[in-house]
Amino acid sequence: MHRSRIIAWLRSHPFTFDAALAVLLLGPAIGAHWNAPIPTGGRGPSFVGTILVSLAVLPLAYRRRSPALVLAMVTAAQLSVDIIGFPDLGWLSLMIAVYTVAAHTNGRRRALTAQAFGPIFPAVLVVGFLTDRIDLGTVVSSLVFLLGAFILGDNIQRRRLHIAELAQRTEQAERERELLMQQRAQDERSRIARELHDVVAHSVSLMIIQAGAARRSLATSPLQAEAALHALEATGRSAMDELRRVLGVLRTEDVQAGKLAPQPSLADVRELLASDPTLPTELIEIGTPPAELPSSVGLSLYRVVQEALTNVRKHGGHVRRVTVRLDYAPDRVVVQIVDDGRGASVATNADGHGLVGMRERMALCGGVVSAGPHPGGGWQVRASAPLQHAMPAVPA
Repeated sequence: MHRSRIIAWLRSHPFTFDAALAVLLLGPAIGAHWNAPIPTGGRGPSFVGTILVSLAVLPLAYRRRSPALVLAMVTAAQLSVDIIGFPDLGWLSLMIAVYTVAAHTNGRRRALTAQAFGPIFPAVLVVGFLTDRIDLGTVVSSLVFLLGAFILGDNIQRRRLHIAELAQRTEQAERERELLMQQRAQDERSRIARELHDVVAHSVSLMIIQAGAARRSLATSPLQAEAALHALEATGRSAMDELRRVLGVLRTEDVQAGKLAPQPSLADVRELLASDPTLPTELIEIGTPPAELPSSVGLSLYRVVQEALTNVRKHGGHVRRVTVRLDYAPDRVVVQIVDDGRGASVATNADGHGLVGMRERMALCGGVVSAGPHPGGGWQVRASAPLQHAMPAVPA
């Protein structure tokens, strides 16, 4: 653990690491200068030689800050040592400088550095071989080591850039995942808001009508008032059950399986119409219902009928007839609600939450909804949804 902390600290302080590397190489370089055998035709150790050997090593402390400049300084000092013939540590510092250029430069900067220093090293080796200062094995090994240092540095840089690209992609994917989660949360809030609006608006409007009927008949017809109050109580209980079901979705982990009532569908429209005897409604069904109606389609169309009836109670005035028509086609279901009330006044609510919720619901299941005055008077709402996954039933 202690070793890993040291390595992590050195990685976060590259200059300290490079300075330590230069100091560590300086000792062996000076020791080799004073103790290594003197090359053929060369000169013995001296103060000038010590300075040149040191200049071939110490610039490595800045190798990552100025790779090209460090390579130039190390090359000049090392070639001076080799031309004069001082004993030294060899081309180790030169290979480190070449590795650094390959690992920490790219593009035009690396190309210019390679063009400037690439021909120098082979030329020096060839001249040393021709003048019998360097044997053929040293020439070949030096070229191989220099080329290997450049290839190693280039691979290290490619790997580093690849890791950085992967990290960037991971970060981008994480941001996209967070945005997707936020969008899903927003969609869920919108869905719950629509559910709450549909349940509360329909049930409360119905309870207001029933309470008014009970109030008006309380003095003249107690039995009729009592029936209206019973209906009011039943509507309130039904509304509470619906609210519990919707709110239960928010904490599903606290609700046992099967405890929540199933969501309503088109099969429950007849019961919806019968829940308000004060509103004269008629249900017309054309065609054969599909054997398996997608739940999203059934729920959305049911909520459209529910919201349309709520709007009729709120804005229709004196209504003598409300027709709910369910048209089952092979590829879609069309629902139409028509009333004979004062339809023009409902247009003031065209941008309200009710019709907006209808459009949002139908858009989720790929359907459309429209609302406007009926040609024969009154108001009409028409919703259409495709049956993408529904299987038509075979008539008996």
